[in-house]
Amino acid sequence: MWPKIFALFAEVNMEKSAEQVVQEKVEPVLPKHPYYPRNLELPNFTEKTHSMEYSLGIFSVIAITVVLISTLIIYQKSNISKANKIAFVWFIITGSIHMFLEGYFAYFHETMQSDNSLLGQLWKEYSLSDSRYLSSDPFVVNMERITAIFGGTGAYLAAIGIHQEWPSRHVIQFATSLGQIYGLVLYYWTSLFEGFPHSRPEALYFWGYFLGINFLWFLIPGVLLLQSWSYLTNAVRENQKKKHKKTD
Repeated sequence: MWPKIFALFAEVNMEKSAEQVVQEKVEPVLPKHPYYPRNLELPNFTEKTHSMEYSLGIFSVIAITVVLISTLIIYQKSNISKANKIAFVWFIITGSIHMFLEGYFAYFHETMQSDNSLLGQLWKEYSLSDSRYLSSDPFVVNMERITAIFGGTGAYLAAIGIHQEWPSRHVIQFATSLGQIYGLVLYYWTSLFEGFPHSRPEALYFWGYFLGINFLWFLIPGVLLLQSWSYLTNAVRENQKKKHKKTD
């Protein structure tokens, strides 16, 4: 009798083991990274060595330093309005972000998964809101290349134009601000089209990083775009009036 009972238990255990094997085959093994979507493959990913607070703290110190230096430079120009001084500081900040931070990603995107340099870890932190920056998404890579080259150069030229009071300053400002808004719309739209699968669901990452921080590149360029639109429209209107007076 006992041999039959032992044999019965052995069969049950074998059946359970077979079921476990089937479950292991059916249930996918989640990758060892914190990014979304959870089935995203990042074969060369290495964990950050810096905390979120450290990475954002370093970035904040650098940003504040750039703001202070650019403020000291432009506030020596007493003949420039306060609004234009603020615009100058903005263009220095955004130009630096485009050319150095985004330029770094555009150049090193293929090794970003394992990059634990200061800028690499900043991108790993931001990638919690958009993992396309770790998977070398073609749209993001090419958008950042264009932004780094043309957006960065345009922003610096607009800042110089304000400082030196170039007649072409508003043309440069208009084109650069329009390019920033257009790039942001495409950036949001492509993610919306897919249903925002690349962002973690926490409010900090989706509402803070992805929507909140990036929205500055719609709000501020929008104000500057309207400023240049108004200036250029008035300039053309005055020129037309002069032409009409000459013909009269």
